[in-house]
Amino acid sequence: MKPVYIIKEYMGKFINRSKEACRMAGAIILAVVMSFSLIACSSGKSSSNIIKGGDILPIASKASDSGETAANPDEISITGVLTYIDGTSQKMHYMDVQSGNEYEVSYSGGTDIKSRYDSVITTARLSLGTIYDVTCNRDGWAKSIHESDKAWKISQITGFSADERERTAVISSRTYKYARSAVVMSGSERIQLSEIMKQDAVTVCGIDSTVYSVSVDKGHGYLKLTGVDDFLGGYVDIGTQMVCVVEKDMLLTVPEGEYKVQIQNTNRSMSAGKTVRIEKDTDVTLDFSEYRTRAAQNGLVEFSVTPAGAVMYIDGTQVSYEQPVSLEYGRHTVVLRSNNYMAYEEVFYVTQSYEKKIIDMTISKSSQPGKSTTKPSQTSAGNNNRSTAASTSGNAIVNGTVKNLTEGYYVSIKGPQGAAVYVNNYYVGIAPVTVDKKAGTMVMTFTMVGKQTKSYSVEIANSTGDVSYEFPALPDSQPVSSVAVD
Repeated sequence: MKPVYIIKEYMGKFINRSKEACRMAGAIILAVVMSFSLIACSSGKSSSNIIKGGDILPIASKASDSGETAANPDEISITGVLTYIDGTSQKMHYMDVQSGNEYEVSYSGGTDIKSRYDSVITTARLSLGTIYDVTCNRDGWAKSIHESDKAWKISQITGFSADERERTAVISSRTYKYARSAVVMSGSERIQLSEIMKQDAVTVCGIDSTVYSVSVDKGHGYLKLTGVDDFLGGYVDIGTQMVCVVEKDMLLTVPEGEYKVQIQNTNRSMSAGKTVRIEKDTDVTLDFSEYRTRAAQNGLVEFSVTPAGAVMYIDGTQVSYEQPVSLEYGRHTVVLRSNNYMAYEEVFYVTQSYEKKIIDMTISKSSQPGKSTTKPSQTSAGNNNRSTAASTSGNAIVNGTVKNLTEGYYVSIKGPQGAAVYVNNYYVGIAPVTVDKKAGTMVMTFTMVGKQTKSYSVEIANSTGDVSYEFPALPDSQPVSSVAVD
């Protein structure tokens, strides 16, 4: 949300050089802004609530003999973010960085348009989200549009984050102020800051230490995996972008681009790969149903355990090992427990029809029941541990100890109603829905038949109390992008 102002009164045809006239002009501006300010969503190509360019404040001219600065009645000027261009009507919109007001100015073939490097350019080379110095006549026609030499621009930033409450933004570990009137754009559309994902590539523009615009250079789309029943519990690798545990009803937020998608389940010695192209704001479905588990192949494992009588669990199930145990080929976890012995845990693989495994548990140093420790697991990187919702980072330190303040509280996701809700890529239900509150980044993704999928990134504070969110209705769906399969 951003403030957009409607001004219904013209500021006057002429402002003279007297102090009284200047004071009157200032009073009119203040009264109009206070009377007609309202709130509007920062979305869409443009807003109808735009101030005409003729209401831009006059440029200050040379100081008079009395030492007072007077207004130039012939020229008016702003430094603003370009938010809209209409080549047919020859109109542009600029968000004034100083006032936060959005102005409409007209242009013509005679408008002097120049780049930062003072070279003449066409309107086609003007960039939405860029900051320009705009000079107009009293009727709001642009005399000159020059890329502002006071502004800076940083492109292709990933991992951009901003806190609208604290009015701060972080770029490459440096903290900037985030202007209340800051413009956020994706293509020609105005979007909310929360619609930018950390994997998006953005261009940020500002002046001094303040950010005034964020524009998405490379956005994200969505990848749905189907036919993965035999891969459940395994892993999916999407290029170098992410690694996720395979679950039913996954919907992955992926940066636009082409990727090699690798899916595997080591327990079943299965793997498959396909190539997919993700396009901005579109959904792609990748089906792996042609990959099926081969007929189960089992081997017998004879266990010899010291001490006798130790309790054995294989893959979480207690088993008797008085006789050889039949196990499916692949990865298994064995856990042994016995009084006065350290707990034993090991990952092993069954690769042949018959094998013998000898395990000698270690006596506990304390020799006291219940004082057991766990032998380091031999599990390789890529375990099955993951958070089903938000990260639990951000725990508070209370009396020198880490304390999670979110435990026992919930996040209520109220809308858009009827949409399927995914939290950090995993399905949680149909909105309205409630999930456990966990501190950190929570990416909420909404999808519905016939509607465009949308994601919002929110930061959940490590604090007590329930929180709730409700987002706008989903727009109509865009064409589905194509999928290339290896």
